Amino acid sequence: MSRRRRILFSIVTVFLFFGGLEGILRLHDFAGYVNFNADLLGLPLLDLTRLRRVANRTVTFDRRVFWRFKPNQILADPEIYRRPVRINSLGFRGPDFTPAKPARTFRIICLGDSTTFGWSVADDETYPAQLEKRLLARYPGRNFQALNLGVTGYTSLQGRELFLSRAAGFQPDLVIFAFGSNDQLPALTSDAEQLAAGAWRISPVQVCLSRLQVFKLLRAGVVYLERRLQGLSLDPKTFLPHLKRKVNQKEFAENSAAVKRGAGFILIAVDFPSLPMDHVFVNLRQEAEKAGVALPPEWSFWDTGEVARQTASSLDAPLLDLRGLFAGALQAARDSGEKLPDPDWQYLMIDNGHPNARGHRLIAERLAGLIEATPEFRRFAEAQP
Repeated sequence: MSRRRRILFSIVTVFLFFGGLEGILRLHDFAGYVNFNADLLGLPLLDLTRLRRVANRTVTFDRRVFWRFKPNQILADPEIYRRPVRINSLGFRGPDFTPAKPARTFRIICLGDSTTFGWSVADDETYPAQLEKRLLARYPGRNFQALNLGVTGYTSLQGRELFLSRAAGFQPDLVIFAFGSNDQLPALTSDAEQLAAGAWRISPVQVCLSRLQVFKLLRAGVVYLERRLQGLSLDPKTFLPHLKRKVNQKEFAENSAAVKRGAGFILIAVDFPSLPMDHVFVNLRQEAEKAGVALPPEWSFWDTGEVARQTASSLDAPLLDLRGLFAGALQAARDSGEKLPDPDWQYLMIDNGHPNARGHRLIAERLAGLIEATPEFRRFAEAQP
């Protein structure tokens, strides 16, 4: 056999081998190494959050904000979204808007995670959409915009970077900053460390390769070996002492302060009575006690409301505590004799971490009152004919 034919035969053999392996993997899908969020307790050995995002065709990647939605798309996968979601030309949820603020318009920017984004509610049911509608109805002849810049999975660090890199240029009169639950999640590498390392600088080649199941399997193997070399395994004794908050309490306060620049500011503490307060810490502490190891010093109990109150006080900013707001609304419904579902938190929630349309309406109602009391809003109202 000639040298050229041997090379050709080798290429064909390799192609058939990997093509067959790819076909087998696609038939079995192997969701376990593709879809899990490795920052959650249970599978920290394979830190595949980035790999999972790379495989998501609805997002693109950014060194500063890690991921963002691709513009001009409708998110309608029924396994993920209960209602279709419109992503506008700038990559945010809702109708199109111009980066430059229209004349005589009071523009509100809503920065947040999946609560602000409006997980599993319709475009017009999110609290930014309901807030804008409420203000337009209460002040006929005035122009208001409440821009929904919420992105699923975001922490306060990503919200800060989104504001500094893009949203500050949208000329907001007031910024609503709504984070908390994602900050508290455990991770082997904090968001600040990922930002400093440029961990989300993902090349087009990586994006292309991420479509292949073979690549994802090989990448999982590489990460697994890296973790083993670091002394990490699925034994909690090895990884619990190394877990960090994605964003710690001090960083949360710093991120909030970085956004309060030259515009009105309202802080929202994102937490709900449908879950025990700081359930992540409670679960981790139980696991650490079973394993006979200590958690790192930064793992103090995170009282969402208290941390937010201290932050808002230091910034001289209004605060909306969603845990207190929702607990009060549930108690009022009980006192009125209204028939509530079982469990009763479903009255305001789609699941135990995301409000339903009624919950979003409640947030919009309370926000409207807070906004009307700000000096920025009063100046706008007094200046309009």
